[in-house]
Amino acid sequence: MISLTQESRLKTDTVSNDAQFIVAVARALHLYGTPSHQLEETAAKISRELNLESQFLVTPTSIMMSVGEVPNQLTFLERVDGGETNLAKLNQLSLIIRRVVSGSLSTTSGLTEVRTLNAAPAEYGSVLMTCAYTLACGTSAIFFGGGWLEAIIASVVGLALGMFSLVAERHPRIAGVVPVFGALFATVVSRFATNYWPPGVAFIGALGGLIVLVPGYTLTVAINEIAHRHLVSGTARMTGALVTFLQMGLGLALGSRISDALFQIPPAAQAVSVPTWAYWSSAVLASIAFTVLFHANWRDAFAILVGSFIALLTAQFGGQYLGPVIGVALSAWLLGCFSNAVARYNERPAATTLVPGLLVLVPGSFGFRSIQALLNHDVVSGVEIGFSTTMTAMALVTGLFLANLTVSPRSVTF
Repeated sequence: MISLTQESRLKTDTVSNDAQFIVAVARALHLYGTPSHQLEETAAKISRELNLESQFLVTPTSIMMSVGEVPNQLTFLERVDGGETNLAKLNQLSLIIRRVVSGSLSTTSGLTEVRTLNAAPAEYGSVLMTCAYTLACGTSAIFFGGGWLEAIIASVVGLALGMFSLVAERHPRIAGVVPVFGALFATVVSRFATNYWPPGVAFIGALGGLIVLVPGYTLTVAINEIAHRHLVSGTARMTGALVTFLQMGLGLALGSRISDALFQIPPAAQAVSVPTWAYWSSAVLASIAFTVLFHANWRDAFAILVGSFIALLTAQFGGQYLGPVIGVALSAWLLGCFSNAVARYNERPAATTLVPGLLVLVPGSFGFRSIQALLNHDVVSGVEIGFSTTMTAMALVTGLFLANLTVSPRSVTF
């Protein structure tokens, strides 16, 4: 026979195990790049499935969770740092959650599996990641209207940033100066190349090479969180994006001063456009690069390719006939509908196809152009471009809202 004290202790232990599992899941979701509002939604749903009364507060740097009622309430506080998006691990985490919720796996075993998943090595090695950096930057230069020279410049910058990022992973203190030195290096290399091998546009080559650092996606996520009334998280994330833009602006200014001292100022030129087949081939190569950069499974590569083409095609033609803001909203709506439909069919998170597709649409290039205009004392253009950046991000968020109304998402992760 179990006494009331023993029964109470057993119940408390069970609640503690369940709560620890939810906290571990929340930490993993944060580590794999899940926005705060989606993270809270997932944690709350798991709590309901496990018959736990809980409350959550998630920010980009912390996770707080309370379980139960006063005075027997358990509170957990986790200090977290943002990780990089890992779509393969997000899929595996989704499977663990579904097994625990269905009752086929205990929360104790689920907790062990989540910790094992966090400790597992990255999906792709350093060489492949560096190649993905190079490929993503080179193709981005073509998307920005550049030619072969700009693509080569961006590829060289992307290769250097890929190797620099590997060093920064081992030495976290270096990560804080990557945007500054990345922008400086991109500016000097692009000015050098366009000076000795004209014609070419240095800015397009530099922007393409820096696309992996431009926080356009972070800015879009921040506005999405604010739109979901997660004001603290959204404001903090937006501030982080703004600081990154300013760091890149500092690097751009330093690189311009160094370039002016070393090279002659090249005459104004236009990029030599690439053939149509090269443009669309770049879209295919970019989707391959995104598959690696976001650590997605190769079995999802075709869906990522389709999602990227949907975003690119609708943004191009929608922007031509409806204007850039409406075109982006239309692209986000179609991409969101496609991602939700694929998620319901494959029983995987919609982020698998949504995140790589959004990278084609995010307004990071506009933000960088705004900083450049302000550095050149063109305040009117800088403010105008900055406003366009915000409106484009808002159009993306609105399109995603409408997509969730059109094709109901199965859930965030399960």
